[in-house]
Amino acid sequence: MPDPGGLKKRVLAVGDVNVDIVFTGLNKIPLSEQESLALGLETLIGGQTGTTARAMCSLGLPVTFVGRVGDDDYGHKAINELAQAGIDISGVLVDPSLKTGATVVLSTGKERAFATYLGSISEVRRADVKSEFISNAHHLHVGSYYLQETLRPDMLGLFREAKKQDLTTSLDPGWDPFSEWSNDIFEVLGYVDVFLPNEVEAMRITGAEAPRKALDILATFASTVVIKMGARGCLAGNSKHALHCLGFKVPVMDVTSAGDIFNAGFLYGFLHGWSLEESAEFANACGAVSISKVGSAGIVTSSTEVRDFLATADSHRTLCGVEE
Repeated sequence: MPDPGGLKKRVLAVGDVNVDIVFTGLNKIPLSEQESLALGLETLIGGQTGTTARAMCSLGLPVTFVGRVGDDDYGHKAINELAQAGIDISGVLVDPSLKTGATVVLSTGKERAFATYLGSISEVRRADVKSEFISNAHHLHVGSYYLQETLRPDMLGLFREAKKQDLTTSLDPGWDPFSEWSNDIFEVLGYVDVFLPNEVEAMRITGAEAPRKALDILATFASTVVIKMGARGCLAGNSKHALHCLGFKVPVMDVTSAGDIFNAGFLYGFLHGWSLEESAEFANACGAVSISKVGSAGIVTSSTEVRDFLATADSHRTLCGVEE
């Protein structure tokens, strides 16, 4: 992979940061009226956008974060941990009228279940994204599209403004807890350079019965589509070609944040001008590194950590192949 070198492109990350209360080591996800015992418990800063932002910063990309938290212990913890990660928190607003959002994560290591209190998560506003944040950035990333109830009516305008200012852009839709999967996202995708759904999200959004068919549909809107498929790696492509980049075989400790850290890895390659294949392989490696750790330790520590993994992963390596 090329040496990144040169200008470090600043990312403007807009979206959710919240507290994750993570129960790990469950032998199964409990059903109604059942109880499972956890082997571990962590309270950490999460949220799709927050986790991706922290991972991008660890990889070496400068990041400015725009989001809202409540004036409470969780909110101040979120701000402190983003700052400690090296993120510019000048765009994080403390709103005393809100409680900081929280997600309870139940994890067996291979399976997860979530329960979320939205609180501040859904309250980011277009006015929060100040013009100077856009003009000082090279790339706009928005996470958890379907949770951004307040921002969504203005999302198209935000992406249009970013493109007008010559920023590249990326979007992760996240899960739609309302099960509406509104097609307003398609208009936004016309201004998105990298779209990052997982396979279930991609199929729900498009109505397709298979990830490859979903990619073909989505690639008629967004410039590049990357569909995360867990242990099977990812599908990545555009209107001209697609590839399946298989994942790496590693001991699985915790998959909680793997998709968000994958996002950071792909965007790291994209922003350094790497090929689709190189970016996808690096993203898969980021995901593999993350799932071999437990909880908050899953955040990659540096691009060197990922490169070292790739250098020693030959026996586990599965190269990208062109999809017909």
